[in-house]
Amino acid sequence: MAHFFVVVSGSKIHERAAHFFIDIYIPKAKGYRKIVTYTSPDSELYRFHSNASQSLEMHLRHSQFAKAYIKHRSIITNAKAHLYNDIFICLDIHDFFQSINHKRLVAVLYNEINKSSRKQFTKEQCEDLVKSCSLSQKGLAIGLKPSPALANIYLKEFDTKLYAWLKKQEIPRVIYTRYADDITISFQRPSGDHNLIVNQIIEHVQKLLGDFHLEMNTRKTRIINLNKSNHVRITGINLVRDEANRRMLTVGRKRKNELFYSAVDAFKESADHDKILRIKGMQSFILSIEGEGYETTYSDNMKKLVKDLGFDSLKSLIDSL
Repeated sequence: MAHFFVVVSGSKIHERAAHFFIDIYIPKAKGYRKIVTYTSPDSELYRFHSNASQSLEMHLRHSQFAKAYIKHRSIITNAKAHLYNDIFICLDIHDFFQSINHKRLVAVLYNEINKSSRKQFTKEQCEDLVKSCSLSQKGLAIGLKPSPALANIYLKEFDTKLYAWLKKQEIPRVIYTRYADDITISFQRPSGDHNLIVNQIIEHVQKLLGDFHLEMNTRKTRIINLNKSNHVRITGINLVRDEANRRMLTVGRKRKNELFYSAVDAFKESADHDKILRIKGMQSFILSIEGEGYETTYSDNMKKLVKDLGFDSLKSLIDSL
């Protein structure tokens, strides 16, 4: 039998799992997002989940359409996939992690992990892991180490079925990606009315989600025609189109201005280590999307402020922190 989740017996771990959790509430645009973390990195559950996560990473083959929680995939690769399309359908799965059906997840995990592994994992081991990642009869707790991989594998069949259906509709250059619970479908503008296609796609996604015990959050549905708006936001990144129909990704002026003023304040106030790390992380993110040319969007007054502080560029100022 394979050593899948082996620090302690999973059947015992999940019975006491709640004792190893701490709830954390993170502010978001509307209300708070609840995540769960471990009471200690020395706890049985933490070690159990660390081993499980390594096994999942080693043995699972993820959907090519999933862009979250997988090495070399990110919100950048997610947005970039849609760069040259015109019509965008942005959909959201309602309470995705909390709605995952345990029975279906166990069956999917058992099949998928044994498909790509020479070892044999039992259904009991799969059940133990799923139960240890939840505080109720369904769903996965956000914040636990195995939860993202389990959530992705849960929708692998959904991803495959949806893309196969989209291709059958002969939609011009259709692209589908999913970043956790954010679904993006895009295509080139057809010669006729695209609204019929859009409505058919949304209806089919709703029906298919139902087969997986999930629902669409219709309040978050967005339909964007890039030829009219010149701008679409995909998983936090702006895809923009200029007058010559050139496409590019940008983080947006607001985030770049936030970096600028945070960095200037940090230099003037001798900011603490944690704040400097956040600033450098923000800069790395912006550089990964826009390159060093992002500073050209700053006003002359902002550039003068940097020079008055003794630096040729904002990057030089941040490097000095």
